[in-house]
Formats: sequence, structure tokens, C-alpha cells
Amino acid sequence: MSFGLCVLGCGAFARTFAESIAQLRGDIDLYFASRDLARAREYATRYHGVDAFGSYADAAADSRVDALYVCTPHHLHRQHVSLAARNGKHVLVEKPIAATLADAETMVDEADSAGVNLMVAENYRFMPTVQEARNLLTQGRIGQPRLIQLQEQFPFRPAGWRNRRQFNGGGVLIDGGIHKLSVLAYLVGQPCQIYARQVLPGQPGLDAEDGVVIVATTPEGVVGVINHSWNVVPVTQRSWVSISGTTASAHFQLGRPRLTLLDGDAESVMNFEHDVTGLAATVAEFRRSILESRQPMMNGHDGIADLTLALKAYESIQTGLPATIQLSPH
Repeated sequence: MSFGLCVLGCGAFARTFAESIAQLRGDIDLYFASRDLARAREYATRYHGVDAFGSYADAAADSRVDALYVCTPHHLHRQHVSLAARNGKHVLVEKPIAATLADAETMVDEADSAGVNLMVAENYRFMPTVQEARNLLTQGRIGQPRLIQLQEQFPFRPAGWRNRRQFNGGGVLIDGGIHKLSVLAYLVGQPCQIYARQVLPGQPGLDAEDGVVIVATTPEGVVGVINHSWNVVPVTQRSWVSISGTTASAHFQLGRPRLTLLDGDAESVMNFEHDVTGLAATVAEFRRSILESRQPMMNGHDGIADLTLALKAYESIQTGLPATIQLSPH
């Protein structure tokens, strides 16, 4: 059964997305929409799209399109999810779900009212290493988790809307750090308290923070530490995750196909061959949830939970005090 998915927004990440889901081409008919029709046609030609649209409204109205992938600036997510809902289209929206909780809650309500699926494209949860870490924790292979650490220092300088606090919703924390918050919550549970500090700026001319350190605590007492910074120069090690438990520990690099489990003196290395970014698995889950008439993994409520963590971290930065999180029933 063909499934028409239209990418809204033909920017740099749309290229990454299209390349990463090439393996799903037999299941998905890909379309592209941009305010610049020539650009949309260029993407459709390059990435074997079925057709291109010169407006998002035209894409949403087309009967061949079953769902929209919202890959537009954060402050436009609500507008474009509303467009999808009004046209009865399912919607996959980039992280963060929105720049504000008010927008995010409106998006979830509109999707529910329209009877369409809303999923947040939090691909880190679908990385095979993250999935395997979750399996190890569920199976008790690590024992009681005690500490989870997530580290990233990446040479990136935001430009355009990404360097406008009012459009991005902040800086590195809401843009990239939210991935780490999502992985932390997925692996060891939603934190109930979060303390955050901004790192001294490393790049001139930025409108928001380019480095943050977070300490989060779950109700069970598991501690999570996140260090996420945009750097001027490259670093030698990719971003990594380390989980320490009472009987074993696990370590892996995000976006790499390998996880190491240390259990006493024994070391086990697990290798994964496909979809290390998790993007194809994200889209496959989105499509399956629609075909099976169920809520997707990483639904709108999960997106709100992740956004809440990011906004509470900002609150902590501003006050200099830990912020308390009211755990969601979802």
C-alpha cells in the first residue's frame, strides 16, 4: 500500500532526511513542498520524489499525500500542524514539538480533534544503540541504573532562524540538547528535578546559549548528567552515552553502530549494520501507527514531556536553582 509523505521545508536537514529514508522508498511515495517551487522540484528530482509543490497549502490539499513531515523553523510548527489537521493529514513534526508549551498543547488538541496521528521525529530514540540500551535495562542486564551521562561537543555555528531566540525558542539546549533529554527520559525515566548551568559563550554574536550542563534526577534517584555545547573547533570524540548500573555498564556513541557492555571482567560488543541515525525507523513507526490505527511511539504527549524538560532547564538557568517537574500521567 503506497503511503504519500510530503516534506514541508526544503532546507539542509530535509536533504539528510531524504537520504536517510531511501531504504523505505518501496513503502513511501515522497513529495516535497517549498515556498520556492524551483527548490521543491530540485529536491524531488534529486531524491526521487513523486512531485513538488510551491506552497504548503497545495501539498496539504493534494489527495495523493497522506501525511506531512514538518521540517520548518520551530516557531512555525503549530501553524503547519494546524494546516495538516485541517486537511485530515497525519503529521510527523521535527523536534522540538514547538518552541512553547502553549503551541505544543494546541497542536496535540488539533490533531486529536481531527483524528490524525501526530508524531515527533525524535530519531535518537530509534537509534539501534539506544534501543539496545533500553532492552538491556528492561532485561536487568545492567542492574539498577545509577548514573547516565550524555556528552556532546560539536563544531556548529547557528545561522538564520536558528540564531534567533524568538524563532528557535533558545539556543543549543532546545535545538540539540533536547535530543539528550529525550534519550535520558526514554532510558531511565522522566526526571522529577533538573538543575542547569549555562557554559560561558564560545562564539561571538549568538543570540542564545551555545553550551549547557544539566544534572537531572528521577523519582528513583537515578542521576543524569548532560554536557552539550556548540564548539568553534572539532573534537576528537563523537557524542556518547554511558550508563552505570549496580551490576554492569554500557557505553555507546550516538550515530555509531556499536554498543559495549561491561559486566565484571567480561566485555561484550554489539554491532548494528543499518540505520544508525534512527531516521528510517522513525518514519517506519509513523507509517505503521497509521496503518494500525494506533498512537505512535513518540507521540505528541511525549513531545510535550521532552519540551517541558528543556523549558525547566531554562528556568533553572535563569533562577540558579533546581526546577521541579510535575510528572505527566501519559
